[in-house]
Amino acid sequence: MALVRIVAALALWASAAGVAHAQLLSPGPLASDHSEIDGDSNCSRCHESGRRIAPSRCNQCHGDVGRTMSAGTGLHGRQYRGQSCGECHVEHRGRSGHLVRWPGGSQQRLDHAQTGWPLHGAHARPGCDDCHRQRNSRGHRTFLGASRQCASCHEDPHSGRFGRDCSSCHQDTRWSAVELTDFDHSRTRYALRGAHQRVDCAGCHHSPPRYRGIAFGQCSSCHQDPHAGRYGAECSSCHTETAWTDLGDMRAHHPGLRLSGGHQDAACGDCHDVGVDRAPSRGSACASCHRPVHEADLGRRCERCHGSIRWLGLPRGIGLRAHEQTPFPLIGEHVDTPCQDCHTRERPRDERYRGLAYDTCASCHQDAHGGEFAARDGGECRACHDERGFSPTLFGVAAHAGTGFALQGLHAAVACGGCHQGERPRLDWHLTNRACADCHQNPHGEQFAAEMRTGGCESCHNASGWDRPSIDHSSWTLDGAHALVACVACHSPSEEDRRTGQGASYRGVPRECAGCHEDEHAGQFRLSEPRRECTDCHDTASFAIAHFDHEATASYPLVGHHAQAECSACHAAAQLTGGAEVTRWRLGYRECRDCHRDPHAGGGSR
Repeated sequence: MALVRIVAALALWASAAGVAHAQLLSPGPLASDHSEIDGDSNCSRCHESGRRIAPSRCNQCHGDVGRTMSAGTGLHGRQYRGQSCGECHVEHRGRSGHLVRWPGGSQQRLDHAQTGWPLHGAHARPGCDDCHRQRNSRGHRTFLGASRQCASCHEDPHSGRFGRDCSSCHQDTRWSAVELTDFDHSRTRYALRGAHQRVDCAGCHHSPPRYRGIAFGQCSSCHQDPHAGRYGAECSSCHTETAWTDLGDMRAHHPGLRLSGGHQDAACGDCHDVGVDRAPSRGSACASCHRPVHEADLGRRCERCHGSIRWLGLPRGIGLRAHEQTPFPLIGEHVDTPCQDCHTRERPRDERYRGLAYDTCASCHQDAHGGEFAARDGGECRACHDERGFSPTLFGVAAHAGTGFALQGLHAAVACGGCHQGERPRLDWHLTNRACADCHQNPHGEQFAAEMRTGGCESCHNASGWDRPSIDHSSWTLDGAHALVACVACHSPSEEDRRTGQGASYRGVPRECAGCHEDEHAGQFRLSEPRRECTDCHDTASFAIAHFDHEATASYPLVGHHAQAECSACHAAAQLTGGAEVTRWRLGYRECRDCHRDPHAGGGSR
């Protein structure tokens, strides 16, 4: 209770005296880095009961340091694990006080080996700030997190070609001090093989050594050409990296002429009579040594076909090119025909190539038609087929005229299979049926039986079209308006035709006007005397009467005013019992009084 009264009194005194709250219980102000937690209310942030500083409470803010101590890495984990933070980090020394009591007396005197990474050679010269530039999560400077990779501080002049472990070649004494005893040259752009592996480094990189800008694109970059450029700059066409005198691949890379086949067994001196590095004195053409054996003029460049020094059994492509210069060039499907199909081994040798017959198709091909066309050009296939294939055939409309059945009119548009039916391939093209009725149905029944016995369908129709008949209508002349009427207007199917499914009726068609035309006069000229025919008034030019002779035809002359009167003034329309109207042409009266009223009221008879 006494302690409480003392603390209360001190508090009142401090308030009255204006003493800062942080100075009441604290032994002194915190450093500037900890200024945000200064004050008596924050003591427990670092201190436990009493004055003891708990590392666990420091790690609440400095977790990065705590993790290194737990892992046993770095300076804290290796040297001060389990120790109190206050032994090195002293507080309450004012805002300008230093928080770190450095081992050795100062930051520069710290033995860097205690961090787990001793500084040797050139690394011992830079200042601490040159490497430790990191900031922690609170934005304060930290010595943790510095990378040990060379590339984190040094630029890689090799652009990553040799990996990230610079120490495999360089030492930290100085960059130019390199250890190349175990250097893997295959990781560079120029791998060392053969005799190049035995060359001392200074042989290429000189002394003092230079590792960049060394030319190696061609052999002549390092080696002098003893041939003075006669064989080009590509030394590898003859030499290898095993040894300059090793010419084991010389035959495979022989300049100018590939050594294979028969040339493979020839000694160098057999051709190179003036030195192995000189061209033969006889020349380099095949004909310089070999006598041409071809009767055909295939040229003197034998290597175009026999480049692999093979006399027979040449690749197919070579044979195809050579075939163009023979009397039988390959075109169409002959191009894809295997050579052995024509040049069979069953043929005698003198008939297999030069003596091969090819003047007719039958020399190689069997007649698929069984001699059906033997009468045409001796059965030669070229009249109908060519090298494009057996199908499509070349036999067209013009050629069909030579068969005895010329394709005319619509027949020219009919597909071959329309007449020549049967399974494919159609090899038999012979047809005995050539009459129209053999292929076409007769729509007329027995109407034209007589014509069918004498001339058939051609009596009326032709191949230009079924609907274009050539009819001799002279038995009933078509003139006037009749000449413009469609055939079906008169020759329409009868009930019998419809019942039997046949076409129109052409036999028994009436020839009188009344047989086709309706009587528009309601029987006036048929049922009363004198009877009149349609032709007494009308003609085929037009139903309308161009000129009617009233006196000659009706026996009633039109004179005076009668000649000026309209026809309808006398011949009015009358309504029939059925409701139809018809003009009344036969009046039944001829006296004046039959039409005119008597203006004299009968007085004129006195």
